[in-house]
Amino acid sequence: MNVGAQWILRTSEDPLLPEKAPQAPAHKAAQTPAAEAAARTRPHAALRPAVRTGAETRPQATPRAPQAAARPSLKPVPGAAAAPAAAPLRPAAGSQAAQAPRAVPDAALVAEVRTAPWERIASIVNRCRACMMADTRQHTVCADGAPGCPMVLIGEAPGRDEDLQGIPFVGKSGALLNKILEACGLQRGRDVAIVNVLKCRPPRNRDPRPDEAAACAAFLDRQLELLAPNVIVLMGRQATLRMLNRTERLDALRGKIWKLSIAGREVPVVVTYHPSSLLRNPVDKEKGWHDFLFARDILQHGAGAAAG
Repeated sequence: MNVGAQWILRTSEDPLLPEKAPQAPAHKAAQTPAAEAAARTRPHAALRPAVRTGAETRPQATPRAPQAAARPSLKPVPGAAAAPAAAPLRPAAGSQAAQAPRAVPDAALVAEVRTAPWERIASIVNRCRACMMADTRQHTVCADGAPGCPMVLIGEAPGRDEDLQGIPFVGKSGALLNKILEACGLQRGRDVAIVNVLKCRPPRNRDPRPDEAAACAAFLDRQLELLAPNVIVLMGRQATLRMLNRTERLDALRGKIWKLSIAGREVPVVVTYHPSSLLRNPVDKEKGWHDFLFARDILQHGAGAAAG
């Protein structure tokens, strides 16, 4: 009804109460007419003059000392719009709470992995403590496959199942990936090797941070040098950002042949969805299936024939 709060003094002078014969209190009988007039015009101690805004009348706020005022318990008015929620408090810039620990590459491990053979990379990764994930991981997740696999899949980061077993893509997303590869006539460990941008599981499976991807960069770069793939499949937004430095939606990047320079050699690259994304959005499974068929055609017939 757009009616504001009404302050009414519940006395015998209340206009909403039934009219009664005026009965003057005994203690007022001796008051002079001037005193009675002053008493009628004096505002009540608990009330303040009202300020009218539009059709709503609100009591004027009493000036108070700058402190946290107690909030009255209000009941919602039917049909009234809900007040916007207060914005969450954010730590001040530069405060300790606002700055997450930064992952810093271990210079000694980086120098060691740059010339390490394939068999030693996993042990080097196990010794890495460049970021906070080293304190929460169960296992590092290095790779599945070895040099000689002509196709390399690059994922984002290990999940819970991968962290427990130390092997990439072994959970539900791994089961879906295996079905896709089998339907394409490809086999893990023989035709396909799998690596991740990160070698440890991020807390609560969050996205990799840029500094964490940079700390793991030397491991992934050396893996790709030794694997020497004929085609690479980037699975998910984070893998695409790390390898191609592209921030567009995956729909705008898939269905094309991209290029990566690995050890001085141009390698064709295909972009597709992460298998966990396909589990959340089954409508995209057909698109993901066609992406792997596209990568298989590049592997079998070359990039020129597949593009044509």
